[in-house]
Order: sequence, then structure tokens, then C-alpha cells
Amino acid sequence: MKKIIYIFILVLIVSLFATSCLKEDNVKDPVVSDVKFYMSDILGKDSLITEIAHGKKVKIVVYSDADIVTIWPGAIRTKMKKKDGVTDSIDMFGHDMLVKSDYYSDYGLVKAKGLTTALQSDGGWYASYTYPDAGSFNMTVVATNHGYDGPELHRIIYDAGAITIK
Repeated sequence: MKKIIYIFILVLIVSLFATSCLKEDNVKDPVVSDVKFYMSDILGKDSLITEIAHGKKVKIVVYSDADIVTIWPGAIRTKMKKKDGVTDSIDMFGHDMLVKSDYYSDYGLVKAKGLTTALQSDGGWYASYTYPDAGSFNMTVVATNHGYDGPELHRIIYDAGAITIK
């Protein structure tokens, strides 16, 4: 009888530990609620803006509950040229060789990277950026919860849409 009780207690303890470990692994997908643009005035206070001018520094704020946020503005994509100046350079997989890129479609290629962000006190993630040219650019936000490239990684790709720069 004692042996059965000890086995029962052991099974109960093991199942209790397994249940508590499973609850820790329940990580929800991050949610991006909004993307806003701000510009600092002479006194250093941020003002919400609706029109963005090229050549002016703006503060991009992403409101999200994510652990890590990366912003891909999609305004700079410079390809490397060969010496003759006409032919584009490509890697062994047929991808363009880049000097610099902030397009999300170039994710994983050499010299392509998004903007690193910092956390604000109101829950938004922000980064400063200057759009070099006027036009329409597709902005993408990558929000990540709980880790980096591990089995518990939860990542969403948020398309912020076309941003028109004057």
C-alpha cells in the first residue's frame, strides 16, 4: 500500500511540474495597434504630423505589445554595380548585391536592415528616420514576442501600407 501511495504522489508531482511548464510556453502573438509619425519643434516637443516631407527627420512610433519591434521604412535600396557601371552585381543565388537597403523584401540579404527601436514609456516603440526622396514607400513592421529564432518565437509582419512623402 505504501508503494502505491509513493507512486501516486510521484505521478502527481511530475504532472504538476509538466502542467506549470506548459503554462509558461503559452506566448501570444504580438499585436500592432497603430503607427504614427511625429516631428520635433524648436523646443524639442513632439507634434503629430499627417504629411511627411523628404529630408526632414521624423519620429516613427509603433504602438504594440511586442517584446521587440523593427521598422522597415522601404525608402532606400542601393544596388552594387560592377566596374563598368552598367551591370548589376548578383550573388550565387541570383539576388542583387546591395550597398544599403531598408526594404523588408530584402530581409536576409547582405547590407539590408531595418531600424532598431527603443521603448517609450507609453508602450510605443520608436525610431528616427529621414526619408531621402519624395514618393510613395511601403512600410513594414516586424513585431516579435518571447525570444529570437527559438521554438517559442512568435513573430508577425505588419504592413503599415504606403507612406506618401512630399
